[in-house]
Amino acid sequence: MKKSLLTRDEKRAIPFLLPGVLVTALLILYPLGYIISMSFSDNAVGAGSFAGLDNYVKLFKNPQFPKAIVNTLEWTLATVVFSFLIGFALALLIHRKSIRLSGMWRGMIFIAWIIPGVVKATAWKWLFTTDGGIVNHMLRSAGLIAEDIPWLTSAKYAMLSVIIVQVWACAPYIMLMMTAGLQQLPADLYESADLDGATWWQKIVHITLPLLKDISFICILMVLVWAINEFSLIWIMTSGGYNTTTLSLLVYNQFKVLNINSASASAVMQLAITMVFAGLYVKFVIKED
Repeated sequence: MKKSLLTRDEKRAIPFLLPGVLVTALLILYPLGYIISMSFSDNAVGAGSFAGLDNYVKLFKNPQFPKAIVNTLEWTLATVVFSFLIGFALALLIHRKSIRLSGMWRGMIFIAWIIPGVVKATAWKWLFTTDGGIVNHMLRSAGLIAEDIPWLTSAKYAMLSVIIVQVWACAPYIMLMMTAGLQQLPADLYESADLDGATWWQKIVHITLPLLKDISFICILMVLVWAINEFSLIWIMTSGGYNTTTLSLLVYNQFKVLNINSASASAVMQLAITMVFAGLYVKFVIKED
């Protein structure tokens, strides 16, 4: 007798799962397949003939594409590195026994993470305004600058400005995750290290970081994927001008001028990059399970 691939309970669950699967297919899989088909078509609505790799060749020849790749790498690397370093430092600080009301401080810092992205971008755009912005006012009051800095209207400072906001928004997430990990670490290891005369830095390098490598990997991977796909923050603050156009904004700019096929090719390229890191994340989680 041939054994069924599904158990009786699994078969009973199919009618309950089917609506969710159909909705997922309608809202995610169909648009995804449509975008991929348009990237290989020579017609804006995907009804034309097969164009092969022509759209991808045009994409690579687009003078904006190499710059968008460089900007995306710069943006992603800076936000991931500084978000992790600052978030980890905050976690170590709040985890210290000498810090009172650590829960309150943790909650106040985490507010930066839960604020909606559009609100964060708009508020920081006001703060970075050249004339009358609070950031320039504070720097001038402290005697650090003699004249206002064009934070969002200069190629020299625009990328730095949006990176600062992204780090400010993502560091609390790192802080929360790393704090949860620190609370699970065995105290006897640190006691043994103290008896051996280990310094604070040696305990961080040889005990804390190795034991938190799994959480660190997940945090870095999540922040990295978010950075690659970030759009609203950069668009609201600079509209992609002043050397801040990333892949996400390049896709939008092409859609805006109805260059649908090239925009679809750009979106597929961005999806491929994101899927590489998403695949690493899934593989890591399965390995841990």
